[in-house]
Amino acid sequence: MKILFLKRKIYPEQPINWEGEHLLECTHSFNRRSKKYYLMYCDVLKKMPNARLKIRVYGRLYNSIQGERIRYVDADQVCSVAKWNISKNV
Repeated sequence: MKILFLKRKIYPEQPINWEGEHLLECTHSFNRRSKKYYLMYCDVLKKMPNARLKIRVYGRLYNSIQGERIRYVDADQVCSVAKWNISKNV
């Protein structure tokens, strides 16, 4: 059994309004064989009845924290900051 550890990129600065509890695990596909794995700062707003979450995502891809958007995602795409040893800067 192989254990695969994915390296994910995250923007070094944190959004001001971020609650500091959750991250969104994302994948950007360039083609069939090339993918970029990254994390985005997010806040969970509501749990939906169909195993999805309503979240506020900060920034765009892995290169910005400017702006925020509301998204509906599968619950398994959102993880705790403890999984990645990231803490909120005060």
